[in-house]
Amino acid sequence: MYCKNCGRQLKEGTRFCDRCGQSVRKNNQNSQTTKRKEIEELKAERLNRKRRLQEKEAKQARNKKRRKSKGSVMIFIIVALLIAIVSVIIGYNMMAPNDNGLGTAPTSTNSPASATNTPTDTANNVSSTSSLSNSASKNGYSKMTISGVTCVYPSTFNSNPTTGNQKLNLTDALGGATMTVSQEGKSGAPSDLMRDYARQTGGEVSYSRAGDDWYAVTVTTADTVYHRKCVLKNGIAVYYDFSYSSMTSTAQKYTEYIDYMDSNFK
Repeated sequence: MYCKNCGRQLKEGTRFCDRCGQSVRKNNQNSQTTKRKEIEELKAERLNRKRRLQEKEAKQARNKKRRKSKGSVMIFIIVALLIAIVSVIIGYNMMAPNDNGLGTAPTSTNSPASATNTPTDTANNVSSTSSLSNSASKNGYSKMTISGVTCVYPSTFNSNPTTGNQKLNLTDALGGATMTVSQEGKSGAPSDLMRDYARQTGGEVSYSRAGDDWYAVTVTTADTVYHRKCVLKNGIAVYYDFSYSSMTSTAQKYTEYIDYMDSNFK
C-alpha cells in the first residue's frame, strides 16, 4: 500500500505514514465512502433504467390497444358499406321490370290514372275516342289503348304532364330514359315516314322494320339512341318515342324494353 499524500510505500496494517505522518486509515475511509457512493449511484441508475423500460412497455401496450381499436372501427365501417351496397342492388333488382317473365315490378304511383276520354288532335283536326285505361301490371308493364292501338309501357316510369299531341309522357328516374305516346293525323308510306324521323333526330339509322300500316326505326347519334314504333290506321298515326343515353349503365335494359313494347304495340 502507498501513502495517498506523499506516495511512500507502506507496510500493510500501517496506520500513519512514517514520512509525512498522514493517517492511512482516513484515506481508506475516504476510499470506502467513495465506493459506497459509487454503489448507490449504480443502484439508482439501475432503478432509473428499470423505470424507463416499464414506461416504454406501457406506451407500447397503449399504442397496440389504440391500433386494435382503430382496426375494429374500420372493419365495422367496411361491413356497413357492403351491407348498404347489397341492399341497394337487391332493391333495384326487385324494382326493375323484366321481360319474358323474369319478374314483376310494382306499378308506379305516378303512372297515368285509369280514365276514358276523347282526345283531339288540334293541329290536324283529328278527333277519335281513345281508351286510356291501365290494365294490371304484367311482367313489369302497364297497358293503354289509343284509337284501337294497344300500347304497353314500363310501370316503374314516372308520369309527367303531356303537351300537344302527347297522350303519355314518362321518364325513368334511374337511367334517365324518356318515353312519349302520341296521336296525330298523318298519311304516307312507312318508308317515307321513317326517313322523316331520321332527319328530325339527325342521326344514323341502325334498325328499321316496316309493314303495310306500321314501321319501327332506331336512330343513333354520338351519345343518344332514339326509337319510334308507329301504327297507321285510317289516316291516324299512333306512335311512341323512346330515347336514352348510349352511355347509361341501363342501356341493355332499355333495349329489352323496346323489344317487348314493339312486339305489343299494335
